[in-house]
Amino acid sequence: MEEHKLIYVDPNILVENKNTNQLYSSEPENLGRIKESIKSVGILEPLIVDPDNVIISGNIRLRIALELNMLSVPVIYQNRLKIDAKLLSVSHAQQRIKTYSEILEEVKILEANYPVGRGSRTDLIPEIRKNQELRKNVSISNAKLNKLKNIEKFGKELYGEGTEKYKKLWNDIDSTKVSIHKKVNDLKKKVEAKENRAIIPETFEIDTENIKIYNKSCADMYEIKDKSIATIVCSPPYYQLKDYGTGSDQRGMETNVEEYINGLMHDFKDCKRVLKDDGSLWVNLGDVFINGTYNVTPHRFVIAMLDEGWLLNDEIIWAKNNANFTCYNRSVRVHEYIFHFTKQKKYYYDNSWFEELNDVDNKLSIGAKASTINLKSWMDRRESLLKVNANNMEDLRTACKDAGLSLSHQAAFPIVIPLIPILLTSKVGDTILDLYNGTATSGQAAVENGRKYVGYEIKAEYIKFSEVRLRNHLNLDSSTEKLAA
Repeated sequence: MEEHKLIYVDPNILVENKNTNQLYSSEPENLGRIKESIKSVGILEPLIVDPDNVIISGNIRLRIALELNMLSVPVIYQNRLKIDAKLLSVSHAQQRIKTYSEILEEVKILEANYPVGRGSRTDLIPEIRKNQELRKNVSISNAKLNKLKNIEKFGKELYGEGTEKYKKLWNDIDSTKVSIHKKVNDLKKKVEAKENRAIIPETFEIDTENIKIYNKSCADMYEIKDKSIATIVCSPPYYQLKDYGTGSDQRGMETNVEEYINGLMHDFKDCKRVLKDDGSLWVNLGDVFINGTYNVTPHRFVIAMLDEGWLLNDEIIWAKNNANFTCYNRSVRVHEYIFHFTKQKKYYYDNSWFEELNDVDNKLSIGAKASTINLKSWMDRRESLLKVNANNMEDLRTACKDAGLSLSHQAAFPIVIPLIPILLTSKVGDTILDLYNGTATSGQAAVENGRKYVGYEIKAEYIKFSEVRLRNHLNLDSSTEKLAA
């Protein structure tokens, strides 16, 4: 057989290229169009075949020819080049529509065969410049490519290469069932949690004179005496927003809003017992757009609380300067609610500290130039909002890193959110309670202003983060680690 000459051969004597099949395990997205084209006009682009009748380029065309019972196919015989067999497959598949996992495999092959060192002067070394150009053949941005590399790295670490979970991960990515950006962040959090579990006991609690954080649900707070809490300030997990990895029955992961509200009522049931008669309960809650509508979850919660006998004293809007951008046929939601409940009409409330507040622009208060000063609220139709950023975890992240931990909690509110309720409705020496401790932002606001603090948190990992946050206020020798039996 003469090399590089076009001839027609029986497709049954040809053998598919195993390297190509391994590299591109899925059928191309445009397979149907290729098949219809071959049915109509035949195979216009010849198959490239080596002297042993193994396909160099044309596996899909050969497969279709055999399926259509074609008697002959156009072939050009070519001696195999002395290059990597997988690289040869990549070079002959440039027109193929590929999945993300196939693109990643191509990149790894190209990088292995055409290395470009970090900091290399491509303008001075022609060979490196050539390598860089060859690697540019992959039609994917560097940002997306780095995300795919991280998905591979995290997936192998979590599940192990070749496992069913690892395969499902890439099936989901390739079928575009999930956002690449969201998936890489989710995997990163799982890896961090796995690393933390090697350090953090399964059960961990803080128990000092002024700070107590219990590793359990807040539904039964038997550790707290009746009417001993001045202020409760908390932010429950929002409905269908974040999976905190505490199981299928965790708060926020209920199947419908009614179940979610009922769960919150269960959590808040013991609050009346532990709260002083003149005490206050502050709840930060937001809504989520699901199945084409907002569920009005915060206000359904308020109605349920009123049915339980709570009095709604105030509603404050927290306007976030750095909320997540969304591009839909509705506004970008940049606010959440802070509800103030009391047990009775007469309750402790002290806004005298506003007199020392430097709020000349009235961003937080109203009446700064008058004899009476008070907190602003959007629901009072006043001019501005309580404006603070969504959260700032960088200081805690750095402190956790110094302690050998990876901070996996991302949903903390800024310290000013619990600080204002604490200053308004408690005195120095009072005890503050947070039903959903998280990383103890409320605890920090409390102890830095002369209050005691009690928190409840299901995840031992988050209590360890709280210990890092509160380290300057703890006698760490007296904090207890209770290992699970």
